[in-house]
Amino acid sequence: MSKTARDHRRPSHVALIVETSKIYGREILRGIGHYIRLHPDWLIFTSERGQNDPDPAWLATWQGDGIITRSLDLKLCRAAASRGIAVVSLRHLLEKPDFPTIFPDQHLIARRVADHFIERGFRNFAYVGVPDAKGWELLRREAFVRILTQHGVSNIAIRPALADPGLSWEDEEEQIAAWVRTLPMPVGIMVSHDIQGVEILDACRRAGVRVPDDVAIVSVDNDPVLCEVASPPLSSLDQHAHKLGFDAAAMLGKMMDGKRVEARNYFIEPGQVIVRQSSDVIALGDQRISRALRHIRENACKEVDVDAVAKVAGMSRRGLEKKFQQLIKRTPLEEIQEVRFRRVRQLLLETDYVLPQVAEMAGFQYQEYMVRFFKKRTGITPGQFRRKMRFDASEFVGLGA
Repeated sequence: MSKTARDHRRPSHVALIVETSKIYGREILRGIGHYIRLHPDWLIFTSERGQNDPDPAWLATWQGDGIITRSLDLKLCRAAASRGIAVVSLRHLLEKPDFPTIFPDQHLIARRVADHFIERGFRNFAYVGVPDAKGWELLRREAFVRILTQHGVSNIAIRPALADPGLSWEDEEEQIAAWVRTLPMPVGIMVSHDIQGVEILDACRRAGVRVPDDVAIVSVDNDPVLCEVASPPLSSLDQHAHKLGFDAAAMLGKMMDGKRVEARNYFIEPGQVIVRQSSDVIALGDQRISRALRHIRENACKEVDVDAVAKVAGMSRRGLEKKFQQLIKRTPLEEIQEVRFRRVRQLLLETDYVLPQVAEMAGFQYQEYMVRFFKKRTGITPGQFRRKMRFDASEFVGLGA
């Protein structure tokens, strides 16, 4: 995959062709930096870049050791690979890649956004994507539609982003507002990235619809600046681009050491939806069930049981369970368990808390109960899950595109 195993007596010369203009690229670079702190024998080239800037011309004849690229045009990187330079791509999902490429799992991204809407009681959905959907965008959109179809949803509005560069911002927003008015409400809209989310929120204000009561919006990337400048603040899924960068660097390190890494598409697990005001609503017609759901989400990791939830809802336990099955498609106990499961996953992924602490913070009286519960849901123990999902340079688990 690379020229030869590199000489460990000299630093590796590595080019990072990654944009600095967006949070996604900056988080990738932060993850690469994390790896470099653990492996400080790299000399790095990087520069301020836009997402679609051309490759630096010198790359055509460069004789370095490795490249991590988000380049739109892989021509120079392919040429570098043909000269024996190790290359890892983070941009293109190809049927037969020239070199390894790593991406967030688009199916899981779509599932987490779809689940977020479904749990809040939405039955109408829309998707706003990019023009000429292909690659990651097509995978994500198709997964979103497929997941909702499995939940019995048959009518999902799909709208590509406008691609007319001559259209003014005002005209574009008016066109989006006109489209929003045609949607059955309340509706949950998934958008491809945060800047689109800001645009849709503005269009909703122009259309005179309430967010999140009439229209709830979730985007992808979780850029804190864009999400907080939005009105109201925008919910967004964190793609774990930091982990993506670390894993790409670990993979490149293996390749530069002369170890074989198969040229295929690899997928990492994304993060969760970071809930802000744009989707923080429960869109059920039954206010009692809405109260019950909110109580579960606020208290599932404390002392809570189904009888207490029924009391908050002002219903009998049997009536509560019947309504949950009808509206949520699972029981109150299953909803409590789902919230606890997600809390365990979050703590395992994002903290270094020992298992007894994780168990207590997720509402389990004993660590042993949590371990059995988690293994039943995932097939592996919490410790195995943490080791698998943490930065592990020795394995790359993924699916071909």
